[in-house]
Amino acid sequence: MLNFSTDNEAQQTRNWHVLIFLAGVALLFGILLLRLFSLQYTHYDENLQRSDNNRIRKVELIAERGYIYDRNGEILVRNRPSYQIAIQATSLPRKKAERDTVFNRLLQIRDTHGARLFDSLSLDTAFQRSRWIKTRPIRLLEDAAPEQIAVIEEHSSELPGVITMIESRREYPYGTLASHVLGYTSEISEEQLKLPEFADYSQRDRVGQKGLEQGYDKEFRGKNGMKLVEVNASGREVGQVSGVEGTDPIPGLHLVSTIDLELQKVAEEAIPDSAKGALVALDPNTGEILAMVSSPRLDPNIFSLKRRERNKGWAQVALDSMRPLTNRAISGTYPPASIFKLVTAGAGLENGILSENKYYPKPCTGGYQYGSRYQKCWGTHGNLNVVNAIRLSCDVFFYQAGLDIDMARINEFGRRFGLGEEPLGIDIPGEKAGWLPDSVSFNERKKHLGWRWARGLILNLSIGQGQIVTPLQQATLIGSLATNKGVYRPHFMKELRDSQGNVVRRYEPEIIRQGKMKPYTHRVLLAAMDSVVNHPGGTGKRGAIPGIRVGAKTGSGEWKKGEKTHAWYAAVAPLEKPEIAVAVIMEAAGGGGAVSGPIAKKVMMAYFEAKKKLENPEAGSAESDETGGVAKKKEGE
Repeated sequence: MLNFSTDNEAQQTRNWHVLIFLAGVALLFGILLLRLFSLQYTHYDENLQRSDNNRIRKVELIAERGYIYDRNGEILVRNRPSYQIAIQATSLPRKKAERDTVFNRLLQIRDTHGARLFDSLSLDTAFQRSRWIKTRPIRLLEDAAPEQIAVIEEHSSELPGVITMIESRREYPYGTLASHVLGYTSEISEEQLKLPEFADYSQRDRVGQKGLEQGYDKEFRGKNGMKLVEVNASGREVGQVSGVEGTDPIPGLHLVSTIDLELQKVAEEAIPDSAKGALVALDPNTGEILAMVSSPRLDPNIFSLKRRERNKGWAQVALDSMRPLTNRAISGTYPPASIFKLVTAGAGLENGILSENKYYPKPCTGGYQYGSRYQKCWGTHGNLNVVNAIRLSCDVFFYQAGLDIDMARINEFGRRFGLGEEPLGIDIPGEKAGWLPDSVSFNERKKHLGWRWARGLILNLSIGQGQIVTPLQQATLIGSLATNKGVYRPHFMKELRDSQGNVVRRYEPEIIRQGKMKPYTHRVLLAAMDSVVNHPGGTGKRGAIPGIRVGAKTGSGEWKKGEKTHAWYAAVAPLEKPEIAVAVIMEAAGGGGAVSGPIAKKVMMAYFEAKKKLENPEAGSAESDETGGVAKKKEGE
């Protein structure tokens, strides 16, 4: 007998299976339709944007950095094109196998000498970084040669995501010349990006480091522009997006500095790079710095080289025991030595304690007894007044004068003319202040040594052994003492100009210290400075220039027992109407008059020879082109 009930149940089960299958199919198609609707309508704008992001790339147009010129229009710093090979993360293949193929193809590329263009370690690092850095290209090779760029372009279809680009790098055509003044640029660091003053900077930006590059970085930087470009599947640009206007970059401002290139060359040649020293030459009537040297020097071009060469150059500079990174002219601190005797004398004259006719009862016999202490002099000078004491740089005279005048009056006079604990405010970073000790500051500063102020310290301080000054302060001091018109802020910026050559800003000379004294004090100090150079026995006679009345003061700064003294020389000319003040220090070199005097003389002679040629153009026209830049200066002023 047939079992119809069993067959019916089986049929019913099959029908349910079919219904479930059909329902599943219907549900699947429903989901697909809903997704399609979502993609086409609900998320249309978003997907279109994503598509455009793959097809369209926003390219930042880096503004051209402003140039630096000398006072006569000679270029000191400019830009050069630098070709880069990089990878664009958004254009690299997503599949690991395809990315590995690009990686291996890059490894196989060789230069004309058969050497590999890329090493596996740097490539691997770059590819790893591309996983989280999507917004900017990652460099594979900096400063690539044209033939290297050509190889990459030739194989572009096989290297998706690998791009070539041009960047602007700084170039310093005179190498080490004025390197501490100019500074250098480098890629902004992670630490700098965290600082508020770099809030509008981003990674890969190059910023000024040291010197004018740092001091005027925002002015040099300009404003970046932007354009939208269409790219192909390999990430290559195929054209600019039509109908969309970008923004053009605004070039940075050019800086016309106060530096005189020809005078700077003379100053640099006068100081050997193997020595430690500094020179500052400025116009005491405006504060314009005409030349500044810090030795040993460095070549700022190393910071614009390829990473490997840059790191090697940086290591050599940073580890050099001669400290070439230090700008000794503004951050080197030294005892002022006997140049400070002008301050001691000025304070005594200003307060009626000294005069041209005053002689101390104790003549110089080679030393001075103060209590149980015998303080030596460098020579035996007999009875002297203040002018001759400065001419011969007699210590015994100033031991007695210092005790008479007292440090409060001496320090007050020094601060009038730019010395002291406040920097002069030069427009490049790194300037250090000096120090004029009194009982309070001395006890505080020397507490860790267990030293206490005693009146006998005035003997050392009255001759400049114990204070702290910089070469910039010494040049400012000697210049403002000679002019008696006030202390002008030393500066390098003469003008800022836009890319069309229009003057955007012009520096206005600024008096920052009183810098004045009684006419009698001024006359006596000028006579003293004159006698140092132009009278018999003067310690600065090696700085004399025929036909030019030079005033000066020498100094030998003690710094370490048993070592040679620091050689100081500060000069100004012409004394009757000062135009240039020069301060020179040569570390551990001996006597200031013998060592630093001839250096200052070379700079001053170059200045006045150039001026003479300007006043007599016919005589100067037969000279070499090297003097042409100086001639342009006066014609333009």
